[in-house]
Amino acid sequence: MCNNEVKVRTMVELAQEAIDVQSACNLSGCVHSFSRAMTNVRTLEQDKGTAYINSHPIAILYTDKIASLVSPGSSLNGTDYAKAYNWAMDLIEGKAERL
Repeated sequence: MCNNEVKVRTMVELAQEAIDVQSACNLSGCVHSFSRAMTNVRTLEQDKGTAYINSHPIAILYTDKIASLVSPGSSLNGTDYAKAYNWAMDLIEGKAERL
């Protein structure tokens, strides 16, 4: 694998990473991780359009964290975040399927 290739991870791995990033304090690292994660989501969800990918729970979890790092106290709609967080946790625990 070349250095510029991205290893395709499973959706469970991506969900775990999106949960793990919720404790991040490094904006740059979070943004780089977000980019890699979204490349993977796009690969795994090839049949889905941009609107679907942009509102995917992985995207919501990352963007909420990035917003909070840029402007503490900022957050997305609490309901969207809660749904995304619960989906990721359920997927990690084997209680949910991919979307």
